[in-house]
Amino acid sequence: MKKTTRFVIWICSKFTRKEIEQIIQGLIEVLTNRNPEVKPKDDFKEKHPNYRNFFVDPEPPLKAPPQKAPKLNWKELLSNYQKEKGHPLLPVNNKDPETKAPKGSLCRVCGAKAEYLYFNDGKKRSQLKCKVCSSLSQVHPRHRNKARYFCPHCGHSLYLWKERKDVSIYKCDNDKCSHFLANKAKLNFAEKLLTKVKSSQFKLRYQYRDYHFTQDQLRHSAPEEKDVSCLFKIHNS
Repeated sequence: MKKTTRFVIWICSKFTRKEIEQIIQGLIEVLTNRNPEVKPKDDFKEKHPNYRNFFVDPEPPLKAPPQKAPKLNWKELLSNYQKEKGHPLLPVNNKDPETKAPKGSLCRVCGAKAEYLYFNDGKKRSQLKCKVCSSLSQVHPRHRNKARYFCPHCGHSLYLWKERKDVSIYKCDNDKCSHFLANKAKLNFAEKLLTKVKSSQFKLRYQYRDYHFTQDQLRHSAPEEKDVSCLFKIHNS
């Protein structure tokens, strides 16, 4: 038995003929758009269950890769050194000013300050060595493929996915991104099978749209007002 047939039987068992006529009249008003407060259910999603709605990620992208927290603690390393050697580890004695690290420099591995760092590549002055943990780091590290944007969830560089006249779309392709894994976990069994055939039906990865116009270009230009002052100069002949 169809759903509508069962509903008709239920209505006939609950309402009188006059009440049913009033219900029909109310439904006609809805179908003819004479009742703006009541709208019929949209069956678009039922006809197209796998249609992907347009959705924009609210988080803006990063314009530089996030700084990773030091893996080691330079203060603990200095404390352990003093316990083992019996004397503290002294800062770098920079006799040559060219090997002195810039002020504010920090070791990317342990976080040691500039007095424990020195240039290890002579006149190039591009590679710093840490006296505390003996690690090497670049003064100006090159960003991955000179990327413009980075994912706010995992810090991975975004690649140019689509290029159009008015917009460039950047996308994160990191399979370990927390945003991607969270969206993937929300899929049911049927949707996971569909992703293997039509992966474009689901928006799982972080995307950023870079539009090629400004807010001033979007402003509505009002029509030029005509000069009506000349109308007052018209006299009846």
